[in-house]
Amino acid sequence: MAAIDGTSKPGSPVRSAYPPLLEAAWLYQADQVCPENLPMTAAQALGMGMDTPALCELVGLPRHADPRDTRATFELAIILPDHHTARRYAVAVLVSCVGS
Repeated sequence: MAAIDGTSKPGSPVRSAYPPLLEAAWLYQADQVCPENLPMTAAQALGMGMDTPALCELVGLPRHADPRDTRATFELAIILPDHHTARRYAVAVLVSCVGS
């Protein structure tokens, strides 16, 4: 099963092609995403043309599914960035929101 590479740096051409899923991957690694929101994010990615078996499975999970199942399926669907870099990204997003 092929996973989508979510390690592209924010602002890269790859990121701009599928922003909801890649943004979720970065924030997920920084513990800033609620598992119940991941199926909708996956549905948005499917709507943009991304299609993998794990992504389709994630879309089919109900919002109230066991968070462990949701996390495990998300981790199969996308290659996650490293924790340290993702946390730095989450701080940058937070700072930009506060500064606006």
